[in-house]
Amino acid sequence: MNLPAKTTTDLTRTRIAVLALFFTNGALFANWAPRIPSVQDGLAINATMLGVALTGLGVGGLLFTLTAGTLVDRIGSRRVLLASTAALCAGLVLPALAPTWWALCLALVVLGAADAAMDVSMNAQGVLVEQRSGRPLLNGFHASWSVGAVAGGLVGTAAAALRVPPAVHFLATGAVLGAVVLVVRQRLIDDEERAGAVATGTKRRGGIGRPAPALLLLGLMVVFAAQIEDVPQSWSAVYLSDLGAGPGTAGLAFVAFSVFMTAGRLVGDRLVERLGPSVVVTGGGLLVALAFGVGLLVASPLPTIIGFALAGLGASPMFPVAFSMVGRLPGVLPGAGIATVSLVSRLGFLAAPLLVGGLVGVTTFQVALSVVVAAGLGAAALAPRLSRLQAPAGDASRPVD
Repeated sequence: MNLPAKTTTDLTRTRIAVLALFFTNGALFANWAPRIPSVQDGLAINATMLGVALTGLGVGGLLFTLTAGTLVDRIGSRRVLLASTAALCAGLVLPALAPTWWALCLALVVLGAADAAMDVSMNAQGVLVEQRSGRPLLNGFHASWSVGAVAGGLVGTAAAALRVPPAVHFLATGAVLGAVVLVVRQRLIDDEERAGAVATGTKRRGGIGRPAPALLLLGLMVVFAAQIEDVPQSWSAVYLSDLGAGPGTAGLAFVAFSVFMTAGRLVGDRLVERLGPSVVVTGGGLLVALAFGVGLLVASPLPTIIGFALAGLGASPMFPVAFSMVGRLPGVLPGAGIATVSLVSRLGFLAAPLLVGGLVGVTTFQVALSVVVAAGLGAAALAPRLSRLQAPAGDASRPVD
């Protein structure tokens, strides 16, 4: 069943709506991160208990990702996206209201589940907009997420500095960002009818149960991307401190990585349109490997920061390309495919700190962080096969029997 055509003006409004929702998702969790110490102090829990509680986000995401994909394929990405965004905005205050450690764990599981549903549905909606437009758009959507994360981090940091109570801060943030749902709800693509028809009338493959070879390929690519993206967040400050950098300098590696990743995603759609996803991901993977490898060999703060920055640029198109391609794979339900790749990426993000941490315990930091070099080379090696995965033009929604 084909979706009705949209005018150029309608598509522009829809694109802006999806950009706003990606921004909202990035901003919500970035507001939460700077307030974690306040929540910890309020409950008087130690670092170990806090660490266990924070895994609730990952657990909730892992438990609900595939369910979210099924919902997208049955009732449409628009409904799931609006409901999950509203739930995430309303639920943001739950950790601040938690009276006990157990309540905090449960609150974070709920937030993780809502985030998983929003992640799958907003990428599915983004793929629909991309298909309607006939040109790459996913890099831009993910760039909007990155901008939202920067903005949310600044707001959260300011709220912490001003000692605004976390509950008040989260209520205000949820209300402001929740208003986005009211503004954009009529501008999203209404795919409920198509989703119902696809779910009941086709034989397209789902996600985990019978993974298509293409899903395995894209899943492996996002595992490499997760390795590249997690190291700057989890280990960059620790590594630079080990190299002798002061506290202010040690934080610059992650900032540099994030800024260059955002910049790469802002221009990524044009590059993918002009060069194709295979060439862009190949180049990005090689840039990651070269920049990070040189930085590790020199092993001093400034070259390392430059290496992290260039790695952010190289890694920037990997997730957007994967979500874009999985949403149009012939023979795979879009929601289930996107959910599968999202689930694999979440597993990658959970495994990355354990892998690097385990290696640091038995070898040097340089050797442990070389997993980023290996991940960049792995992504570059897989990329040439991407051009074989796409459905023929204009036929992205055709089921394969």
